Amino acid sequence: MTEKTNWKVGELAKQTGLSVRTLHYYDQIGLLVPSRNKGNGHRLYTGTDIVRLQQIVALKHLGFSLDEIKEFLQSSVYSPGSVINLHIGQLREHIKSQQNLCRQLEIIAESLLSQKEVTAEQFIEITEAIKSSEKYPLSRELDDGDKHSGELPVKKKSRQTNQAWDEQQIYVMK
Repeated sequence: MTEKTNWKVGELAKQTGLSVRTLHYYDQIGLLVPSRNKGNGHRLYTGTDIVRLQQIVALKHLGFSLDEIKEFLQSSVYSPGSVINLHIGQLREHIKSQQNLCRQLEIIAESLLSQKEVTAEQFIEITEAIKSSEKYPLSRELDDGDKHSGELPVKKKSRQTNQAWDEQQIYVMK
């Protein structure tokens, strides 16, 4: 059995969960321009296009605009590994945040079951943890200097996120 090398727009949409309209729009704005079938002019996506599409979806999931994604994917500093590493770092941060929230909720649940006093501060901590977990991965605040030299913008959200990105940049550059 040979590996598939070309996908029609409908096939790709069905396999990725994206709409045909989205793929057409990405083509229209020059973000993901597929090859064309010489016989009938239909869009044909190659393996290279699939890699680019994954990168677009990952960056969009992390909160980047289509313009930012296009600019970054066209820059000389772009590499698929850097996007994957950033996504991994953000997912790990999100998991850590969710685990912390779960621990806090378990403590309060246990206190409530044993009829121990639960303080207002504990409920404030939980509220804060819930609100901060809502921010991932759809919101992102840019540093003022992020729009230079094609570098991938990084969240201001936490020092850990910025440190993780710096470490990933070093890892990708090696």
